[in-house]
Amino acid sequence: MDEAMAKELRGSGNLFQEPTGPALLAAAGAGRDWPNNRGIFCADSRQFFVWVNEEDHMRIISMQNGGDIVSIFDRWTRGVEKVREILEGQGSG
Repeated sequence: MDEAMAKELRGSGNLFQEPTGPALLAAAGAGRDWPNNRGIFCADSRQFFVWVNEEDHMRIISMQNGGDIVSIFDRWTRGVEKVREILEGQGSG
């Protein structure tokens, strides 16, 4: 990911921030080895994200403007199934 995309995603709240300062996460070592061992998948639509090793081990996010919760949940469900397929294909499931 280039710096322009990272800046865009951080600006919209869709890319995790580096834990810094005396905050609880930083004090607990959450920023150790930054940014190694962390990753993000961002769909072209910017409506589906998978964060790996930010605060959680994995965070799967589906979102969009408006109140169409059925579409949001459907996208999330399809994404979870795709992640499962990928992990099972790697022998991690």
